[in-house]
Amino acid sequence: MRKGTNLLVLILLSFIPALGHAQTVQPATSDDNRSLGDIARERRAAHKVEIKVTQDDSKKLFSSISETLDFASDDTGFPKRSEVKHQLIGQEDVKRHMSEAMSESAAAQRLARSELVLKKFGFLPRDFDLKTFLVGASGQSIAGYYDFKTKTMCLLNWIALDQQMPIMAHELTHALQDQNYDLQNWHHHDKQSQSRQAEMKLHVDAQDDQEDGARTAVVEGQAMVVFVDYTLKPINRRLAGSPDLMQVLKGRLDGSYDTAVVVHNAPFMLKESSIFPYREGLNFELELLKKGGTRMAFAGAFARPPRDTHEILQPEAYLEHEKQTPVIIPDLRAVLPPEFQPYDSGTMGELDVRIFAKQFGRDNDVYVLGQNWRGGSYIAVKRSPADPPNTKASTADLGLLYVSRWKTTESAERFIQLYKTSLSKRTTVQSEKTFEPTSCAGSGQDCGPRQSLRVNTDEGPVFIELWPGNLVFIAHTFDEQTVSRLRQTVLKPTSTPAPSSTAELSLRLYELPAFRAFQQELWREVVEKLNQER
Repeated sequence: MRKGTNLLVLILLSFIPALGHAQTVQPATSDDNRSLGDIARERRAAHKVEIKVTQDDSKKLFSSISETLDFASDDTGFPKRSEVKHQLIGQEDVKRHMSEAMSESAAAQRLARSELVLKKFGFLPRDFDLKTFLVGASGQSIAGYYDFKTKTMCLLNWIALDQQMPIMAHELTHALQDQNYDLQNWHHHDKQSQSRQAEMKLHVDAQDDQEDGARTAVVEGQAMVVFVDYTLKPINRRLAGSPDLMQVLKGRLDGSYDTAVVVHNAPFMLKESSIFPYREGLNFELELLKKGGTRMAFAGAFARPPRDTHEILQPEAYLEHEKQTPVIIPDLRAVLPPEFQPYDSGTMGELDVRIFAKQFGRDNDVYVLGQNWRGGSYIAVKRSPADPPNTKASTADLGLLYVSRWKTTESAERFIQLYKTSLSKRTTVQSEKTFEPTSCAGSGQDCGPRQSLRVNTDEGPVFIELWPGNLVFIAHTFDEQTVSRLRQTVLKPTSTPAPSSTAELSLRLYELPAFRAFQQELWREVVEKLNQER
């Protein structure tokens, strides 16, 4: 639960006066010469010392746990199976927890691989230091959290006492989810696949699912529903059975994020992937509430979890049991030059595509591409370095193969155009050549790609092609002979690799404690922006 979830209180206050009043943050005046970064740092520092809850205050707060847990149980339909452990902690406790978690070698390795691939795709600037940014942005904006490893709800001593109750309702919802479904195992439902997740492999298959990110959106979306319902207690209303409230809430959420100034200097991808489980998770749950009520939105979503971010972003696909054929990349070991070693592989989900479209495209690209995405997978390989072993890898060391499928030819062509345009914003483009489609002799049919171009960059050539079936083939850094072999293997697969599992690219960061803390900061700045506009 992020401190910024007070956003929902502010939204509801704007049309339900009975809910009371919220604190406001004074906007900077026109003659204020401070930079946005200076203002953000000052606000964080002021917030750090402004609000404290003593241990004596916490006794009053924690005395209401049982009552709040009962409310959450009634709201969700999840039975209360035990009392919930709880504690009040301070900023130093949170910082220590984050520091210890980030020191884990496995997390550091995942971070390094994800960071370099995100840079290769253009989601992050080449000179951006992800770890430094995340650690610097974390540690003081968390409002509360439920630790499913220790089964403990933690509330923070820098949040005002009168703001703690909705936070508690949110976190106790996680406790109920955990008591009934074991969140740790539910998130990592395929233990065999999870044990192989850290493996660096050279294939992406039908079992490389994207469920973990979608499941996170369910968990957080449900807790957000309870958070809102708790704020509605004074007027005896809940979102279930209140379509008018749902519609207003969705409209205000969508509009607020588009205009808010959030997290100074944060790359767009970090903002969007941070917001996703809260904003889109809530929207997904609201659609389920409208369609099937509490049972479908809560127990139903655990019984039949959404499979990917596509089903979260397009709830009708989930409700209608839409089937999609995964984009499979066969094993590439036999076709890659020996100097390339496995580095990373996974899926590019609809959320990734939407972020890409917002970052590099026009206003309507997010709708054109998002709604017409039908799957995407990638494999990254790293060139064996000629430099000393400890030399830090760069995007120039990565070879990248990315294959995606689209519902319409128009959407595939638009993605190709967008991808080509984005190259000049993330690399140095040296030249570009477009090739005419090749035809089968005497048949009048195309034997090769419908579109084909080669863009030469400072990191090597980029081949971008559109094939029948609206399949887009993109290869970075490889020479022509290697691309020819990759093309033959990908477009005419002859074998099915063993099952494995991985998360969508932009959601890989969810496992990093520092990224989760960064989400807290983002929500807080959104709330400040909304307060200024009230």
